[in-house]
Amino acid sequence: MINPYNITTLYVSQKYGDDHETGFSKTSGEKRNGPLKTIEKALCYVKEMRFFGALQPVTIKVLDEEYSVEKPIIIDNGIFNVTIEPYTKTLISGGMRISGFKKDVFNNSPCFSAYVPQVKEGVWFTDFYVDSEHASFTRYPQEGFLSPLSVDNNDKNLHTHSKWFIAKKEDLDKIKNFKNFGDCFISYNHYWVDEHTPIESYDIKTGQIVCKYFSRYSVSSDYEASAMNYIIENTAEMFMNPNEWYLDRETSTVYYIPKNDSQTPENITAYAPLSDKLFIISGTDEKPVENITIRGFEFAYTTGDYMSKLDKRAGDTERIEYEDAAFASDGQSLANGHGSIEFEFAHHCCIEKCTLHSLGVHAVRLKNGCKYIRITDNDIYDIGGGGISASGEPYESDSSLHTGCNFISSNKIKNIGRRYLSSCGILLRHSFSNIVSHNDISDLYYTGISVGWVWGYKDSISNNNIIEYNHIHNLGQGVLSDMGGIYLLGKQQGTLVRGNLIHDVKSKHYGGWGIYTDEGSSYITIEDNICYNLSCNCYHQHYGCMNTARNNIFVMSADEPIKLSKNEMHTGMIFENNIIVSNNTPLFRTGYEDEDSGSIHTLCTHSNLLYDISGNTPAFITIGKVKYSLEDAQKILGIDDNSFIANPKFADYNNYDFTLSPDSPAYEIGFKPIDVKKIGIINR
Repeated sequence: MINPYNITTLYVSQKYGDDHETGFSKTSGEKRNGPLKTIEKALCYVKEMRFFGALQPVTIKVLDEEYSVEKPIIIDNGIFNVTIEPYTKTLISGGMRISGFKKDVFNNSPCFSAYVPQVKEGVWFTDFYVDSEHASFTRYPQEGFLSPLSVDNNDKNLHTHSKWFIAKKEDLDKIKNFKNFGDCFISYNHYWVDEHTPIESYDIKTGQIVCKYFSRYSVSSDYEASAMNYIIENTAEMFMNPNEWYLDRETSTVYYIPKNDSQTPENITAYAPLSDKLFIISGTDEKPVENITIRGFEFAYTTGDYMSKLDKRAGDTERIEYEDAAFASDGQSLANGHGSIEFEFAHHCCIEKCTLHSLGVHAVRLKNGCKYIRITDNDIYDIGGGGISASGEPYESDSSLHTGCNFISSNKIKNIGRRYLSSCGILLRHSFSNIVSHNDISDLYYTGISVGWVWGYKDSISNNNIIEYNHIHNLGQGVLSDMGGIYLLGKQQGTLVRGNLIHDVKSKHYGGWGIYTDEGSSYITIEDNICYNLSCNCYHQHYGCMNTARNNIFVMSADEPIKLSKNEMHTGMIFENNIIVSNNTPLFRTGYEDEDSGSIHTLCTHSNLLYDISGNTPAFITIGKVKYSLEDAQKILGIDDNSFIANPKFADYNNYDFTLSPDSPAYEIGFKPIDVKKIGIINR
């Protein structure tokens, strides 16, 4: 007889299940063993089983093709050793399906429309998903940006916050006619962030537009990288382009322009998100959740609304006057954004072989106290924010709050940052001993993999991370500045960046780098990587101590392949056994471009193969504004030994095949060939 002490599977069907059944069978019968209606009830049964000593592994199988949630499913520490998976194939949706579309015309544009009665009841949504991807906000202007006449706090200091601006008269003449202007958003990109804020109030006579959220950074027009070049999103009057949508509050109607002729009112699938999260797996610092596996689902349609608060862990507490204020962006990387699936105080849990798309902020987030979590073999795409985010509490906090020893591998992460542009493919902040391997990360506007969260030389918990064999490409796209294919920050003893292929990183103003060791990055090994097609440098170190780069290929950068910016009186970087190729630039640079100074102390090089693809003899280094030859570097400056200039003899440089010919002089420096077949997703 089936009973709680011998069952291993519980069945759930939201469509035809009943929470008064036992869940022991996928079909109903006289013994009321049919499927349960909700995953929550199945979890409740498991908790009862565990309490009474039934400890066998249990699988919860979802029978429906689509399972909807209006609030997140919570798994606490009374539930363990459980796998949740579809019986065949299941979409877990955080949204409501919008149907009843018809052909219509809105703002003189042919479109589809549907009445959404829930809007009259107070439901409002700022994301809309059609055919498994984000529909686009309307924007004014259609191309380019607006610039304000003046701004609140026009101060170039980075940490200056502004709340309002004065629009120019020619822009006001257009804005004053906008329908539902209060439902619009102000968005602007500067530095390395994108800022988004609803409108708190506006005065058409004076032109003052007051934002609901403070700017995170200076919007001074006195510095190009800080200037508030803005757009107005969600404007009814600009509804005119394929894949755009608009929700009319007055008529409770959503309008959508099809992206191509294959879409019809009858065949589109459209969702308005209701829930910000789908699963929360959360224990306590004294008793974590353990052994929860989520496998094989499709997850989609969560809300993307997000406002930022001061982050005490990022050193924001000195601006105490803004302690309770909301900001239009995080300080970096959408760092505090939530996940559609979140773990906290969880050990030995897993998300594998899932598809996560059309989600609002991060797809997955690991918070405090997460250890031995596996996130593997997933497809993650069309995300409003980032792919995977992990962070615990910083150095010297209680060890129960620390997050580390997690495994993130073989995930395909693409087409992210659709709403929050400064999102990362994978973000590890205060986190240690993680392995991030064999992921394919592409089509985003900021950094691919970001590791560390301590600026300068203070102690950091972000040690012993291994970042290896990842394929990272098509980043930046000319939208933001100050990014890297792989970005590292702070002291990171034991961290290894190995065997990654990084290419096509393009910044807006500055900072399109392949590998970027930012403030205080120290004691990191960087080896066997290939970096090419960078809008700035292949490798850039802002400042740091005793990092080593060896056996890398650094080629095809617009500026010098290698740059070390800040002058310090210690060795910041050791380069040995690398292939470094320039194109009518020096090979190395120290010092900032706008300063007539640089340091020889930060750089030490040994046995590198150097070449200029133009055929000219390259300058070895620019220090400040002075160029030095390789002979100068060896005999006068004393910063190099045994490096030499020669053609490395790549198989096909112009087509990005950096395989070495058998007679390549690279073998003379002890260079070991890099097998690109090992890089990216393999054996999936």
